[in-house]
Amino acid sequence: MFSLLSGVPGVDEVRAFVRKVDTARHQGVANGCILELDLQNAPPESAGFDPVAVLSGIVGSGRPMLLRDVVAALHRAAEDPRVAGLIARVQIDAAPPGPVQELREAIAAFTAAKPSLAWAETYPGTLSYYLASAFGEVWMQPSGTVGLIGFATNALFLRDALDKAGVEAQFVARGEYKSAANLFTQDGYTEAHREADTALVESLRTQVWDAVASSRGIERAELDALADRAPLLRNDAVSANLVDRIGFRDEAYARIAEMTGAEGISPGQGDADADDAPPRLYLARYARTDRPGMPAPSLPGRKSARKVAVVNLAGPIVSGRGGRQVSPLGSSAAGGDTIAAALRQAAADDEVAAIVLRVDSPGGSVTGSETIWREVVRARESGTPVVASMGAVAASGGYYVSMAADKIVANAGTITGSIGVVTGKLVARDLKEKLGVGSDSVRTNANADAWSVNAPFTEEQRAQVEAEADLFYQDFVRRVADGRAMTVEQVEQVARGRVWTGADALERGLVDELGGLRTAIRRAKALAGIDEDTKVEIENLPGTSLRDMLRPKPSSQPAAASLSTAVGSVVMRTVGEALDQTQRSLSGANVLWLGDNRF
Repeated sequence: MFSLLSGVPGVDEVRAFVRKVDTARHQGVANGCILELDLQNAPPESAGFDPVAVLSGIVGSGRPMLLRDVVAALHRAAEDPRVAGLIARVQIDAAPPGPVQELREAIAAFTAAKPSLAWAETYPGTLSYYLASAFGEVWMQPSGTVGLIGFATNALFLRDALDKAGVEAQFVARGEYKSAANLFTQDGYTEAHREADTALVESLRTQVWDAVASSRGIERAELDALADRAPLLRNDAVSANLVDRIGFRDEAYARIAEMTGAEGISPGQGDADADDAPPRLYLARYARTDRPGMPAPSLPGRKSARKVAVVNLAGPIVSGRGGRQVSPLGSSAAGGDTIAAALRQAAADDEVAAIVLRVDSPGGSVTGSETIWREVVRARESGTPVVASMGAVAASGGYYVSMAADKIVANAGTITGSIGVVTGKLVARDLKEKLGVGSDSVRTNANADAWSVNAPFTEEQRAQVEAEADLFYQDFVRRVADGRAMTVEQVEQVARGRVWTGADALERGLVDELGGLRTAIRRAKALAGIDEDTKVEIENLPGTSLRDMLRPKPSSQPAAASLSTAVGSVVMRTVGEALDQTQRSLSGANVLWLGDNRF
């Protein structure tokens, strides 16, 4: 519209221009915007530097948001007056319960403050609907189903197949619940294995049923009955109050516009992509905007002690540096040397008030785990509080590295415990003979080829393996007792290789508090004497950026404790920030180990 004076902008044009200027001033966050989130896959726990991700960033896809980024952005958006609401496609096929709980808590916090809506073509599983139930409204397409079917676990057993193939499994376990080797040594569930798995799925069901019952106003007994009939078709899902409305994407977007009080659009009026629809913004884009209230970057020489270092341990624990496998598509391993160095660096930095050790690991090497455990102990001895934060799983070696922390925080659905040891090998001598493959060996000493697949352990070698397993298990139990202020007898009752959910572990004294990374950071601040509402800088270690790869450490001495690198670090800061900015613009990760002692 133009006024009667030719060439003079009308009121609507002026308002549109003012809105554009206002949006630009706030880094693209329009006032009254609705955030969009695509949850067809669960956000990953971690993502190291990956050349494939850099290349994908060039063509526009980039690196997915990490779980911690999504959670932080949702909590910030709940308090941001410029954000009016949230709409998300929730269609996760499969995911570990712990991280889903962490994400759900953030969504519930947003829903408590502002309108939110979940929609999906279909809800493929229990955790998908569990996550959707945290939104203010739940929508589904007509042909969809609600897969609220409960939990099940399946175990594979290869003993008979290995026997037929001519492969002998020789394993030693400490703890009757330590079931990792059952894959090779059993033909079905042992009593202890079944007991532990049953307790796990029952605990998860209780957690999910309680949450859904609270959000949707449904009795737990009714949820059990519904689950026995699931997947539920649309009419049953609506009548049971699991779904608020059956509709399509455009109708769901029109509804969130109405819920947020937007003018000029109502349900059924057409696609919410129309010009009069409220502005929308992907959560990933919102997360990249500056966060108000964060402290300014520390200047050289200033020791503010208002920083929390988050040391990230993801993947099986191995000795050495670990990292991604040779193939960029391969999984990552947590190297004992790398995580230990990050802990030393954080403890030596005077600006770091506390450390959070974020653990997402099923375990691994005894020696690698012990290396990390020692640095946790040393960090605490130096006066730096350490809080362990457990993600999807922190079991065996994952629990070992956590047990010396001042406090342990776990999600209710975290898989933890498994305080036990398993070690052994597969002997393929008979298989080779069947295939006509000959083998022989030459050795200098009796045990030089003890771990060879060509021959079983001798009696003496077997005795040595048994003695090692006994020693490792005794050390494990004793250190848990020391770290958790328990007696050895008390630990033994909850050890023996048994896994627990975080909720069950809390009842048994293995963890201190339920919650995610935000809870752990809050606890770390309290231990450091920092008020809960005080904003702190979060430093993620070990570094995984392009800058970290291009600038190797001069020595194993932490940079924060080395004055000789101070001047150089100032010079490199500008270059490093430029490299980090370039990477951001370009890019927007269960193993049974044989031939080594493993938790």
